[in-house]
Order: sequence, then C-alpha cells, then structure tokens
Amino acid sequence: MSVRRLAGRIVKGLKPEYFESYNEEFVQKFLRPQKIPDSRKWRRPVLGGRQVAELRKECLVAGNAWPYEKERKPQALRVKRKGRKHLLSKPEREARIAENLVGMEERIEEIRMASRSVKPRKHNWYQALELFKVEPALQQEKTGSKKKKKE
Repeated sequence: MSVRRLAGRIVKGLKPEYFESYNEEFVQKFLRPQKIPDSRKWRRPVLGGRQVAELRKECLVAGNAWPYEKERKPQALRVKRKGRKHLLSKPEREARIAENLVGMEERIEEIRMASRSVKPRKHNWYQALELFKVEPALQQEKTGSKKKKKE
C-alpha cells in the first residue's frame, strides 16, 4: 500500500489538533509536494487537496483558526459593469433628435419647394399630345421649308 493511500485512511481518523502538536515544517511535508533532491522529479503531497480541505473545515467548525491558511490577495470591490454603449448614450441621442425635430416641417417644406423649382415639370398626356402637334410646326419654321400638310 502506498504512503498516499495509507495517509488517506489515517486522515479519516485524524483530528485537527493532531497537526497543532507538530511544527510547521513537518506539516508542510504532508500538505505540499516535495522536490526530490538531485533530481527533476517531484513527489506528491501525502495529503491530497480534498483531505486537507476536510481537515481545515473540521478545524474551523471546532472554532480554531487553520494555522496553514494561504495568504490571499485582497479582492477588489465588485464594480458595476459599464454596460452597452448604445444604452448609455440613448438619452443624449433622444435629446438631440428632439432638438432637431423642432421646426422640421418648415425645413421639409423649404426643401420640397427648392427641389420643385429646379426640376422641370412633368407633362400629362394632354400636354404631351399638344407638344407633339406643335413641334413639327416649330421645326418647319426653323428650317424655312414649307411643306403642305395633307388634310
């Protein structure tokens, strides 16, 4: 039976007070992996993480402080997330749109009038027929040739 497996069976019967009687260096051999001297290899810790967590929990429930607690960095306060940009700028956009809508009907009417004055007017069918009759007569006057029309 391996040392690790044996230690697992022993740990079930161990009490947290068991580790208080030993110095820290001895306990660290149980809790941490060890490097084999003159080698690249490491040896597993005798007690696994789950077993150490059980011992720690028992110690804390008993009202004692776990003496081998890792030092933890202070955590930053939870900051509220900024959110989406389009949601943050929505009130500004709505205010700008409302500001631009003031007097919009007059501006639209001005633009329409300006575009109507630039565009040539479209002719309806009756006007197109009249122009079709008038154009040959105008062309004859320009060229100076007088042809008789058949009646």
